[in-house]
Amino acid sequence: MEKVVKFGKTIRNNWKKSVVGVIALYYGAATVKEKYEINLLMRAACREAAKYGDSMIPIDRNPTLVTVILNPVANKRKAKQDYENYCEPLLHLAGLQVDVIQTATEGNAKEIVETLKGTEAIIVAGGDGTLSETVTGLLRRNDEANRFPLGVLPLGRTNSIGNILFPNSGDGGNVEKVKQLIEASMAIINGNTVWKDAIKIEPIAEDTEVPPKPIYAMSSVEWGAFKDVFAKKDKYWIYGSLRDYASFVFNGYKESLCWNCSGTIKYTPPCAGCRNCLRKRPEVKRKWFFLMPSVSSQTKTSDPTDLVNVNCSKTEELCFKTCDFRILSPNINNTDQVPALSIAIGKNGYSYKDFVTEGWNRVKNAEVSQPILARTIELLPNGIEQDATIEIDKEEFEVKPVKITLLPKVVKLFCKPAVNTG
Repeated sequence: MEKVVKFGKTIRNNWKKSVVGVIALYYGAATVKEKYEINLLMRAACREAAKYGDSMIPIDRNPTLVTVILNPVANKRKAKQDYENYCEPLLHLAGLQVDVIQTATEGNAKEIVETLKGTEAIIVAGGDGTLSETVTGLLRRNDEANRFPLGVLPLGRTNSIGNILFPNSGDGGNVEKVKQLIEASMAIINGNTVWKDAIKIEPIAEDTEVPPKPIYAMSSVEWGAFKDVFAKKDKYWIYGSLRDYASFVFNGYKESLCWNCSGTIKYTPPCAGCRNCLRKRPEVKRKWFFLMPSVSSQTKTSDPTDLVNVNCSKTEELCFKTCDFRILSPNINNTDQVPALSIAIGKNGYSYKDFVTEGWNRVKNAEVSQPILARTIELLPNGIEQDATIEIDKEEFEVKPVKITLLPKVVKLFCKPAVNTG
């Protein structure tokens, strides 16, 4: 009893050191527990991947070659280490021949993919920006018959498509992140695929200008104050998983945000598919040596590119002035109708309270409740402020007139078996 009393007095007389010690002990125990759980996950995943690596392959073919486009500076330079720790071992154990190409500069992924040859699949190890660059390089190619399926390893700061293909709890924990990376790697090994839509963005050139090459995206085009706030969220890292909410609290009143987005949009209505808006989808042969042949045959249907929709080319025009302008792809905002781009135009003005409330709702849910649906959009901004930027898949570009077109089901992505494959 005397020792207990003495220990209590020591704690009382040195309470500051005691508090620090308890906190250090708590975080130390949490770190050990986290590493233990990650170790268990990786062991199980390695055993599963090794089953594919131990399978026999025909004597007349080499191991499947996949090319990894790795952005080493993604997610504050953590992407390379996470790839090497949690993804690369699984790919090698599965018997894949892995060729890793690291991007050196912004836009480098486009150049790599445009000239890439000799691979059977491309794996994007990065975030939304790296994926957008890879898709841009892929869709700029002319050899449509040899289009590669894409694997997405969500290693970036923002992973919109990766989080849709491989959902996680969203609590930001390392264990959940490793689970997601394991699922993404195993999807590539298993060979499950799904077709996803893309957005084609073409700057509208003057008559005297050479038409620039288009940019392709898979999630969104954003312009305005809300976009600016989301871009600042990493400054509030001290708030952990609440930094998205904190960024709206501390920035909702600032004049540095883009509060004036105005212009005209000309858009055509959605179309289920006809010769005006579709091109034939390329056939992509499955070359994975470990895939079982399909047991079901698909019934051939009429080609929608042979149909004509008289309403497909109708054009609507709308002038707008707002603090927030967004265009979401069907990958992000499912309308449960024909494939369509979702145009969301916010209010012209917000009070501080309304802005923060709306921002917090955006953090919870990116979908648009009552959007304007369109197949093609001409965005014609006016009164462009100096240094104003528009965000395409989280990458910033100068605000200028552009034509935006939906390309349904043109990118083939590896996915979990639960996702509807195509």
